[in-house]
Amino acid sequence: MPPSYILTTGATGFIGAHVISNLLAQNIRVRGTYRSQSKVDRITTHLRSIHGDEKVERLLDFVYTGDLEEGGFDEALKGVDGVVHCASPLNFTLKPEQIINPAIAGTKSLLSSITSTGSVKKLVVLSSFAAVVDEFSKGLGPDVEYTAQDWNPITYEQGMSELRYSYLASKTLSEREVWKWSEGNGKGVGVVSLCPPLVFGPIAHPVEKISELNSSNAELWFLTTGFSPLPLSPVPAWVSIHDLTTALVNAVLDDSITNKRYTIASPEPFSSQLAADTFRELFDWAKDRVTEGEPGVYPAVSKLEGEITRKELLGGREYIKWKETVEEAVKQFKAVEDKEKASA
Repeated sequence: MPPSYILTTGATGFIGAHVISNLLAQNIRVRGTYRSQSKVDRITTHLRSIHGDEKVERLLDFVYTGDLEEGGFDEALKGVDGVVHCASPLNFTLKPEQIINPAIAGTKSLLSSITSTGSVKKLVVLSSFAAVVDEFSKGLGPDVEYTAQDWNPITYEQGMSELRYSYLASKTLSEREVWKWSEGNGKGVGVVSLCPPLVFGPIAHPVEKISELNSSNAELWFLTTGFSPLPLSPVPAWVSIHDLTTALVNAVLDDSITNKRYTIASPEPFSSQLAADTFRELFDWAKDRVTEGEPGVYPAVSKLEGEITRKELLGGREYIKWKETVEEAVKQFKAVEDKEKASA
């Protein structure tokens, strides 16, 4: 039997909010974790406008999680039989230890609570391409392809040495904790992890300021500032938030998918020049705001395998296209910017 009551951690964030909305659309009971009541109030109001008061009242609830110590998820897991773990700190104004340690501690706390409560039969973990890429030896050259069998070899010490390595370490080391647990105390729980690259698309959680965009979308929107020369993106791959959400939800609901690690990525590579070209093509206002660069000149980049996920978690349908994703997302972001300026 597939899970009937699913806990989503990081529920008020970019990806977690989409997961909750998707589950509600399928009439599945869902619980979210939160640390900010104001964010819960905003997202609940938003979800009511989409799914209706009755459905949200009947199927959605939230549980507060404070400091993520051992047992910190015990209350949140009561009655739950499936988990989608999306929560992870990502704030590059922090120090390395403020990124790495909470990510590992939060994952270990969740795993400990799953073990002690005993009701969870399926755990889906949102990891990252950061846990796959090997900057130290393979790099991102055009002859390189990454798959779910690849692991970032970064160590805790390397992650602590430089801020730019801290996110790589946080995602790698916290995912490794999951797989180590699955071979020990987690036996009997079906585990799946997904490792997406940049995630673009519209937001399902209300934001009042452009500065509240998630990191991937913020990177995309940054190109509208006229920064020149166009920055070189550190990640040459992307996926639509809709495709990622579908994959996460299908992974937790499908009993036949267990103990598997996936990479997920559109076959269309990402570059800042591609984004700039698309902005200027789709939006008249972008012609005055987005650096032209060298139109049509895109770097040769590594590939991230996504075909297995397409077949097994997306029902075999094609990935959502780049232009479709940009048009939907950027229209929404521009509306947020316009409203913010109007209220200033």
